[in-house]
Amino acid sequence: MLAPQDIWNDPVQLVSYYTNRAIPISPLPGILVLSIIVSILGSYATLLLLGRRTSARGLRNHFFLGLAATCFAAVAVWGMHFVSMISIRLKASPDVTWFLLFSPGMTALSLFVPLIATIGAFVLLGDEDTIIDADENALRALINPMAWLRSWRILASGFIMGLTITLMHYSASFQLPYLTVSYSAVTVVFAAILACVASTAALALFFRARVQWQDSFWKRGLCSLFLASAVCGMHYLGLGGTSYMAKSGIDPNLLSSGDVQSTKLIIAISVMCGVIILIAIILALIDYRTRRDLKAKAKQVVLASVAFDEHGKILVKADGTIPMQVMQVDTDFKNITAQFDPRMSTFQWLYQLSFCWTNSVTPYVPRITAAASQRGKGTFQEPSMIDKKSNAAFRSRFVEAAVQLAHSLDLSVDSIGVLFDRVLQTGTKAITPEEVEKMGYPYPADEESVHGITLRLGTSEGVMVFLAREIGKGKPKSADFPNRQIQAGAPETDTVQHYLENGWRLAETRFFSKSLADAMGVNKPEMDIFLSACKTYAKRGTQPVVQEGGVYLGLFGVRPTGSHDGGLDVLVYNFARHQIPAYRLPDVSTPLSASCSRFIEECANATLADILNRCNDTLARAEGSDAGSFKSRPDSEEDDVFYDFLAALAVSLESLSTACRCWPDLPYLAKLHPTLLELPCSDFDDKRPATMLMMNVILPAPEARLTPVQTRASGIQVPGLDSNRRAEDRPPSPFVYTPWNLFARAQTMILRGGVYRDIAKSYAQELSRLYPAQARDVLAELDAADKAPMSPTSPTDPGNPFTDVPQLNNSRRNKGRRPSTTGAITHLDEIEKLDSNATLQDPPAGRKSRPTTSAEPGTLRGPFGKENEVPRLAPGAKGPPIYAGVRNRADGWHVRMMRSLEEGTRGIELEGTDWASQAKLLPIN
Repeated sequence: MLAPQDIWNDPVQLVSYYTNRAIPISPLPGILVLSIIVSILGSYATLLLLGRRTSARGLRNHFFLGLAATCFAAVAVWGMHFVSMISIRLKASPDVTWFLLFSPGMTALSLFVPLIATIGAFVLLGDEDTIIDADENALRALINPMAWLRSWRILASGFIMGLTITLMHYSASFQLPYLTVSYSAVTVVFAAILACVASTAALALFFRARVQWQDSFWKRGLCSLFLASAVCGMHYLGLGGTSYMAKSGIDPNLLSSGDVQSTKLIIAISVMCGVIILIAIILALIDYRTRRDLKAKAKQVVLASVAFDEHGKILVKADGTIPMQVMQVDTDFKNITAQFDPRMSTFQWLYQLSFCWTNSVTPYVPRITAAASQRGKGTFQEPSMIDKKSNAAFRSRFVEAAVQLAHSLDLSVDSIGVLFDRVLQTGTKAITPEEVEKMGYPYPADEESVHGITLRLGTSEGVMVFLAREIGKGKPKSADFPNRQIQAGAPETDTVQHYLENGWRLAETRFFSKSLADAMGVNKPEMDIFLSACKTYAKRGTQPVVQEGGVYLGLFGVRPTGSHDGGLDVLVYNFARHQIPAYRLPDVSTPLSASCSRFIEECANATLADILNRCNDTLARAEGSDAGSFKSRPDSEEDDVFYDFLAALAVSLESLSTACRCWPDLPYLAKLHPTLLELPCSDFDDKRPATMLMMNVILPAPEARLTPVQTRASGIQVPGLDSNRRAEDRPPSPFVYTPWNLFARAQTMILRGGVYRDIAKSYAQELSRLYPAQARDVLAELDAADKAPMSPTSPTDPGNPFTDVPQLNNSRRNKGRRPSTTGAITHLDEIEKLDSNATLQDPPAGRKSRPTTSAEPGTLRGPFGKENEVPRLAPGAKGPPIYAGVRNRADGWHVRMMRSLEEGTRGIELEGTDWASQAKLLPIN
């Protein structure tokens, strides 16, 4: 209420009048808008810095937490408050203006109190990163009350931040030197509620959807508007219920001299805002440089590491990229990228090498790192027999890039993972009509399209090659340098906690794929499929997927591609392209009884349909007979085991026929191979092997030059694309075709039998030629020889891992392998989550067990129905390698199957395929 007009020009009377009356408030609109901008700026910087935190631990994360808390408390809250208060003018009369003057002590206290409280809220918030389910988007996650209740950290942090904002607002006015303040209780309560609700909404909006919004400028800006609304809304709502009155006896001149303090506050706040803007600019420049470097790598040959945790999240660097290493190649780009076709010998050379890092590359890591360093300085001299544009030079670049990539992650080279069996074209360009006409035909041949591995050299500018692995199985970098002193008690480097503490973060592939696709010049759908395929490959693409003691029915199906190079395809699972279609016989375990083995021998070379009819006929006769007569016979228990086997075999045969129903003639063409195949189930040979009954068949050859129906990334079929392809040309989900020569190499490297050791030895010999020992003075050579372990290049050295094959098989089997015993079994339970049709477990039971059987599913039964006394290991324990011979017996099983098909009645269909030479693995060149 304005004072009476007769005292407008009397300052003393005005002070006396407003001692018990509220002084009218008149804010400046321009500065008021500026205060809101300051709050938005501080909130955005806060979320930008919080988004770069990856864990609640680690010096880097603590730094970003403190900086984010400072930005929010000092700029978004404190700075906004005092910019707004500077705009307030107390109009005692139309000609008399008074200013708000603040106590210096309370002004400083009002900065540090919210700073400490904000740090506490952010510490409580931690690295909250709630996962949004696949069928749940960000908006649905926010409006789900149960999701908010589960995220109690966000609720608590929002509550603390709201109270912090409220406390700062009111604490700054606790001791005004010349004015007294009164508040409306209703506005105080509602202002505090508004601050808490808006703060919680902002944090929930950002952190609940962080995996989706992490790299989005406008979405982060939307979150900062919510957070700024909490500050500004509370401030101006509280200001509306605040009244200022003059203290009795105050000199009016003091009330008119507040513009000096306002100038000082403006300078302080301007400096703070300038620092925040500078930080934002620096971070933006870092992000711009990262994107620029990525776009440059998209036009080169890049080796990348894709590492996944147990939940399938991908490991991402602090700058939002995955670890990459550019391969420095000297040859023409088209010649290089053509070598990355998985059907080419160069790619298969690299693929095989990635399975035997330990025995082939690790002994030469010091030489490789020295050569890479000299190459970077331009002082490296290639061996005289190597041409810079030869395949040998290209292979050496791959080896050097793999070692550098591993060491950049502080990992040994044998921990970097296995080469993914597909490559990704980057920097993809749109095909113009002129280019289509120049190419002659816009689509690749059928052989190329079904594998999803076509390299369209005219439409891409780079290639990305992936090494896939799972986090937690790696060794530190120091393992590559045995001569170096290893610090005792050094922390493990390949753990999720270690990566998070050092600025890395874990991201969902479906959310991360967009940023990586944009940077590498790839379509997002293709990147989605590719990263998902890499995730599946890292989990089960390089290890056996059969279970301990299981009995399986497998289908070895091949088809000639009809191409000029005599190509051959093998039918495999898409989620594990080394695994042929197979179905486990329910409730049947090894060893098989004598009657079961005789039945298999009698059915040798019989068709699937004949075996199924024989099983059904035998079971029908058994079920129609008197049940009591079976109990009176001395061998009734063995009969029960036999009939259970027949029932399980019939179920698996029916399941296999149903899965392959696109080939209606398959039951009359697939024949049973007379030999049972034993397959290892463990990397340590401490588990009973699985047994597989193998059906062999030659599938129909495809029609040539049809529209491709599969993506290049992983062979996954594109739904809804009509290509006029015959049904039998397109394998049903979850099956795909893979090249025969790549399949043969995958089998050999995964089995790790005798041929694997010969290949590893050949690689070691080739690397010894690519990286020969550098001659030094005699004294230095003798000193190095005394300190270093025996070199593996000499076949007579006792330390040579290739000297004695049996010793290698027993003593080195447990080194450099995955520590997986029971883990491989539990992984199979998740196959159905990847694909509804993908399973190697028991097929759905199509018939009930015989009433005379009482064994529980999965019980290990002996040849006469009695349970075998087999000691069981504790979960995670490693037993003795008592089944080491299984690998050597299984070695080359695919070649034996091909010979059986070639000698069969339809062997003529394999003429011109040249399958034998394509399966030849030695010499590796």
